[in-house]
Amino acid sequence: MLKSQIQLIDSTTKEIFPAAPDGTVLLSSMNAGWRGITVELHQIAPLELPEHYIEGHRLIVHTGKPIHYEWKDGSRWRQKLLKPGDFCLQTHGDMNAPRWREKFEFVAISLEPEFVTQVFQDTVATEKIAFQERRCEHDPIIAHFALRFQTELKSRSYAGGLYGESLGLAFALHLLAQHGVSSKKPLEPKGKLSGLQLRQAIEYIHDHLSEDLSLVALADQVNLSPYHFARLFKRSLGLSPHQYVLQNRVERAKQLISVSPYPNLTDIGLQVGFYDQAHFTKAFKQIVGVLPKSFSKLHAYSFMPLAS
Repeated sequence: MLKSQIQLIDSTTKEIFPAAPDGTVLLSSMNAGWRGITVELHQIAPLELPEHYIEGHRLIVHTGKPIHYEWKDGSRWRQKLLKPGDFCLQTHGDMNAPRWREKFEFVAISLEPEFVTQVFQDTVATEKIAFQERRCEHDPIIAHFALRFQTELKSRSYAGGLYGESLGLAFALHLLAQHGVSSKKPLEPKGKLSGLQLRQAIEYIHDHLSEDLSLVALADQVNLSPYHFARLFKRSLGLSPHQYVLQNRVERAKQLISVSPYPNLTDIGLQVGFYDQAHFTKAFKQIVGVLPKSFSKLHAYSFMPLAS
């Protein structure tokens, strides 16, 4: 049974409790290796949550049928119709006390404040990063991100920490630009990585290819914020850091398969840094055009003894 990793703090008792009761979490990024962002799909019966503080920057995106969503505003209850794709957003530390009288299915997303601050360091006034409270509003880009998160969790082809960080960065960037409290938005970096910076980043990637690479660690190699690094890296090579790492992991896997008469594809996938067999198979097929098993069979003929 999945348990919610998103936490809330009771405003009266100060006790921490999960954002969803046991048995109501259908999907979770808990085992996906994502850093800085937690994504869950909840399906919850009618419920009234006690007044609580939000732990992490919190967003929910409705995925079910329209429901009447209520929340306490001081001593009054307010109500709006929450339609598919609509979202609610609150900043870390905000107060909340919602209830609903129908089955509620939604994607719950929590961004760690430290992650948001770290990826945008030297880019915005990070000590003041906060988001405007939104209740039952619609943003097509947020709805698209929610669908993308949900699809990734359903496929169970998790792409590891680097992918999760990259997706979390893009999501946080949109939230800051469209729903941030500050009027100052992250400045788009200009130019490309210098030759030295590019060499340092590439060498680090190749030296740690089999590990769960972090966007934050990559950016640290060239003394840039993850936001700036990701933008400049793509301008320099035409690939995002995540895409570049995938291509090189697949290339290393091809080399290992080619030199082995009896390759263990599961071991090779893990050896070159893929999160699991499903992720390895999906990436290999996407880049090479055939499954690892088919590629292995093609190269098996080179090890067959010649007929006498």
